[in-house]
Amino acid sequence: MFNQWPALGDEEPLSSAKPDTSAGLFDQLSPHLTALTAEQLEAVRARIRQVVQYQAVVGVLGKTGAGKSSLCNALFGQETASVSDVEACTRHPQEITLSYQNGKGLSLLDVPGVGESTTRDADYTELYASLMKELDLILWVIKADDRALSVDEQVYRDIVQPYADQHQVPVIFVINQVDKIEPSREWDWQRNLPGPRQAANIETKRASISRQLGVSPSQVCAVSAEAGYQLVALIDTVISVLPAEKRWSIAREAREEHVSKKSRQAAEQGLWESIRSSLLGIVVREVALPLANRAFSAFLNFFRR
Repeated sequence: MFNQWPALGDEEPLSSAKPDTSAGLFDQLSPHLTALTAEQLEAVRARIRQVVQYQAVVGVLGKTGAGKSSLCNALFGQETASVSDVEACTRHPQEITLSYQNGKGLSLLDVPGVGESTTRDADYTELYASLMKELDLILWVIKADDRALSVDEQVYRDIVQPYADQHQVPVIFVINQVDKIEPSREWDWQRNLPGPRQAANIETKRASISRQLGVSPSQVCAVSAEAGYQLVALIDTVISVLPAEKRWSIAREAREEHVSKKSRQAAEQGLWESIRSSLLGIVVREVALPLANRAFSAFLNFFRR
C-alpha cells in the first residue's frame, strides 16, 4: 500500500493548508507506531522534523538586469529585492533568508560572476567550488531579450557545470521577461499569455538556449515574473529535479497558487519516502513494513484534512 500513491483527481482536492509544525505530523502518525520503543519513536520524530523543516539553499545566478529579484519575489511571495543589490564588483554571494512561520525558511544566494571581468575567473572558480557543497539547486536567470549569451555559456561550461555535476546540484535555466520577446505588442495582459507569433519565438528562444548551453530542453523554462506566466510550470520543474527529501522545502515556501497538484503530491510523496526510509533504518523490515502500511493512511489524512 505504501508504494501505491493514490491518484489525485478534481474530486479530491489537496488541502491548501501547510502543516504548522513537524510535531503535528508526528502526532498524526504516532498512534500507528506503538510497536516502536521510545528511542525509535524519537528517531522517527527527528527525521520528520529534519525533512519538514529543511531549509533549502538555492543559488540564483544571472547577469544584472535579468530579473532575479522579481522572479524570486513572484515565486516565493516575499520581498527579496535586496537580492539584486549586490554590486558587480563583489566576490561574495549575498544570502537572503525567507522566513517560514513555523519552519526553517528558504535561503536564496545571489551568486556573483556572470557577466563580470574574466580576470576574476580563478576567484569565481574557487567560490563556486565551495558553494556547490551547500546548494540544493541553481536557478540561472537569463533576460529574454539578451542575445549575448557567450558569457553565460563560458561561465556555465567552464566553472559551474563541473562542480554542479560533481555535487549533483541540478541547474535550471530560467528565461525571464518573455513578455518582452518580439512581437511584444502581441502579449495579452488581460489573460497574461503571449500571442501566436510571440509564443513561437519564445519556444525558439528556449530551443536556442538549450542547444547553445548543451542542456536538455527540460532544463530551460520560459517565464514572465511580472505577468505570472508559467510560474507553475517552473515550480513543477524544480520539484521534479530535487531529491525526494528536499521537495517539501520548496513546495512549502512557494506561493500556493504556483504549486500544482502534481508538485504538491510529489512533495508529500517525498516526505513519506523519507519517513518510510527512517522506519526501515531503525527496525527490521518485517516490523517496518506493517507499521508503514498502518501509518500511510494517517499520513494522507494529515494532508487531505
